[in-house]
This record gives sequence, structure tokens and C-alpha cells, in this order.
Amino acid sequence: MAGKIQPIEVQRELTKIKHPELKKDIVSLGMVASLEIGEEETNILVKTPNQDRRVQIGLEAQIRQILSKKEGIGKIKIKFEVDPKLQLNDSNRIVGVQKVIAIGSGKGGVGKSTVTVNLAAAAAAQGYKVGVMDADIYGPSIGKMFGINGRVALKAEEDKIYPLEKDGLKIISFSFLIDEKQPVVWRGPMLGKAVEQFLYDIVWGDLDFLFIDLPPGTGDVQLSLAQLIDLDGAVLVTTPQSVALLDANRAASMFQQVKVPILGVVENMSEFVCPNCGHSTPIFSQGGGKILAQGTDAKFLGGIPLTMDLMNAGESGKPLVFQDPNGKVAQAYKNVLENLREEIKKWE
Repeated sequence: MAGKIQPIEVQRELTKIKHPELKKDIVSLGMVASLEIGEEETNILVKTPNQDRRVQIGLEAQIRQILSKKEGIGKIKIKFEVDPKLQLNDSNRIVGVQKVIAIGSGKGGVGKSTVTVNLAAAAAAQGYKVGVMDADIYGPSIGKMFGINGRVALKAEEDKIYPLEKDGLKIISFSFLIDEKQPVVWRGPMLGKAVEQFLYDIVWGDLDFLFIDLPPGTGDVQLSLAQLIDLDGAVLVTTPQSVALLDANRAASMFQQVKVPILGVVENMSEFVCPNCGHSTPIFSQGGGKILAQGTDAKFLGGIPLTMDLMNAGESGKPLVFQDPNGKVAQAYKNVLENLREEIKKWE
């Protein structure tokens, strides 16, 4: 004989029901005021901020449909109570995630994914709870940079997916779900839906930072993110040369148009450090990152040198910040993280 169903089990079922306007489940919104479960009768009190019968009827139908399939639940009685004090949170936040930071560039080839991985590693090394989302659907590379190659099986429960955990970070990438040789041929609506699932169907748990590695350009994925979630800000990655600055400026304009704060600029490959003598040599123009920061009224977060160790770390699958925590590159990322934290405080 099956055991008595517990309230927590019923709550889990109710998390599948989303408010039609706010797009969040009724449990997270605090609408389920009380549950009294019995084999003969189950009473549910649902609070709403207003007397909108259309919404109430729709929610009631969903509740009955879901719970009628469960054993140990008697006749379902649902009562709606209008509570004017109930302020539904209509912000698009991920439950448990404190800060969501997008890492963008406007173009490919500037080392944006390398910056994302090592910035996340620098935060984790300082004790923060960190997640990394690879939103580059067409060319996901975050998995490889953490040593996760090919398609992998993700733990899934109750229509939710759990990210992989590696080196103390929680990681999700489209590369985990598709064959690495399989091309992704998706149009805009499919991309938007995929991004929504990666944001809200992933069980991130409690995180201090979620870093999102964006694809190059200013297309559907970037716009979907801006519409689906309240980003706490964006970090622009560029290399010093003028061609990279052109595209980075386009990315900056896009973030400004969708009201996402630009927290700062990271200049990647600012100089090349010789592995033999340690001498630093600029391999592009100089000062591009600072020029971009000035032009976008953003803070210059710092420059990241290019080293042989950094390139090898990208291939080996372990971020250089973890491999050489006291090295020049790791120190550069620590400085970027500290500047980023200061900028985040200004926008709070």
C-alpha cells in the first residue's frame, strides 16, 4: 500500500503551474497559502492580488488536472482569497541566483569564452557560488574548456535539469545535449525557447553569480535573454585592435537599447608574454579596451595578457586560474573580478 502523500510532493506538482501573466509558478510567487491533504478531501487556499476570475478559473483547472492523477488525494476543494497586500513579483529573476552577468563581444575570435571561464573560476576561487551558462548555441565551447567533451547525460527530475558540476562550478552548455559534429539549424523562435528552458528549467540552486557566455553578434539569443530575464549587467570583451572595437560598439549599443547596464570592458590579448624570457609585447594596437570603455561610459575592468599557458589551459580543460592561481593571468582576472564587483554595487 502506498504511503501517505506529503505536502512537499503536492507543492512539487504545483510548481508545474505557471501564472499566465507572470510566467512563474504559483509556488514561487507565494500564491499557495495553505494545503490540507486527506484521502477523502484535499483543501487548497490560493491567494491572488485581485479578483480576476479568468485567471482563477484557468489556475483551478490546471491544479485539478495535475493533482487528480496523484494517489492519496481525495476530493479537491480550491478556494481563492483576494489579498491586496500580496505583491506578485513580476521581475524575471532565476530563483536562488543573486547576480546574472552576460559576457558579450559583438564578434567572434576575441576570446570571450576564455574570459567567461576564467572570470567564473576567479570568483569560485574566492569562495563564491558560481554557475556558467553557455548560450552560444551554434558554437558552444565552454564544455571543452572545462574538460567536458561530447554529449553527456544530465540528471533530470520533474521536468527540471541539473547542471554538471566541475571544479566547484555549475555548468550547462548546449554541447551537452547534441552530438559535437551535429550542426544546429534553428530559427529565431526555437532559439528563444531553448534559451528560456536553459534559464528557468535548470536547477541552479543558490548562486552568487551566473555568468552567461553569449554567442557573437547581436541576434536572437541576445534579444531573448534581455526579454526573458532581468540581467544585472553585461561585460564587453574586446581585443585592442580597431576592428574588434567596431563590433564591440555594436554590442554595447544593443545592451543600451534593451536597458541592460554595461558593467565594464575587458581587453583580452592586451599583450603577449614570452614563455622564455617573460617579456611582454603588444601584438595589436594598444589602448582599445580603454577607448571602448570611454565611448560607452563604462569602466575599464582590466586587460588580460596572452600566454602560452593560457592557450594550453583552454585545450587541457582546466582554467588557468585554477592551474596557476598565483600567476600573472590569474592576478589579472582577480583584478577584473574586483572591479566588476565594485561596478555591480554601484548599480544595486
